Amino acid sequence: MDKYEELDQLLNQALSSTAEPSEALNQEIRHRIKESKTMKPARKKISVAIIAAVIFIMSGSVFAAWQLLSPKQVAENLGDKTLAKAFDSENAVHINQSITSGDYTFTLMGITSGENLSDFRNSSQDIHPDRTYAVISIERKDGSPMPDVSDESFGEITFIVSPLIKGQKPWLVNIFTMNGGYSECVVDGVIYRMIECDSIEMFADRGVYLYAGTGSSINNETVSYNEETGEITINENNKEASVLFDLPLDEKKADYEKAEQYLKELLNPAPESRTNDKTIASSEDEFANAFVMRKSIKEVTHDDEFAYYEYNGNKVKVSLDFLFEDIEAGVWKTVWTNEDDRVHTAIQFFKDENGMVMGRTVKKAK
Repeated sequence: MDKYEELDQLLNQALSSTAEPSEALNQEIRHRIKESKTMKPARKKISVAIIAAVIFIMSGSVFAAWQLLSPKQVAENLGDKTLAKAFDSENAVHINQSITSGDYTFTLMGITSGENLSDFRNSSQDIHPDRTYAVISIERKDGSPMPDVSDESFGEITFIVSPLIKGQKPWLVNIFTMNGGYSECVVDGVIYRMIECDSIEMFADRGVYLYAGTGSSINNETVSYNEETGEITINENNKEASVLFDLPLDEKKADYEKAEQYLKELLNPAPESRTNDKTIASSEDEFANAFVMRKSIKEVTHDDEFAYYEYNGNKVKVSLDFLFEDIEAGVWKTVWTNEDDRVHTAIQFFKDENGMVMGRTVKKAK
């Protein structure tokens, strides 16, 4: 029996059995794959295709990452060569852990932290130069492709990915308050989201989570916070797809004093005098738990002087000077509000680190 016949026998055994494959069988197939490198080119193409299909069927949770881009490739797709190198360094942590919730499978692919790791800079880096970057992929559970960024349906379902710190209320310490932002691409029907925020390594000895799910905010309806232990869990009544990953950070990189000072500044910011634009009529905290109109999320248009946004009859015009000087990257900023007897409505703008501006409408009952 030659190598091809032996390999075919192993594959037939795997496909004909309904039982979960043993580790011994998996190891044997891995061994045969390595041996198959000596096969003739004409037949090698067919065998490798069959092997890949069988491995995907047999052990999706282990081998599914083979079909995904690596964090380095995601950074390259997003045009960030420096970050691609960072994800290829010893500092990077490759995780490739998948969790399915609702209709989606979320895979935490990897994280890296440090200074000057990206080709793209924003004002937040001047204050907090040490940044954390994480890559997560989002797939449909049924295997159907996610809409491409050019499709009209892209953005109809919104997703949020955010670090959460054990011992800190999730709705107060998250990607929005930690000077965060994200960029994403869609490759072969898979969404790849690259998030960044102030470095989380200083919290390594406390415990850090990465939350991912549908929706656009984090509140006590999506996650539960234990006041006594500081632990964060998914709210069992949450109707959104939502998962929590425990991040494997190196506790040696923790800095208790730095973390305490950071939290002090974040939770008790110094008051700022603001005289430039009267459209900011209320603080973002007022709309922290507001309902986001998903179909309202879209890119803001602009001319040489103003940015424009319109949804459901509500229109707002903001000067570009205000937009690029006073709106901080990675944070939803309220630029217009309106209220009647029942509902308080706000229009918010979000600027990412590449300068793209998105708008959305949020509402809350009075």
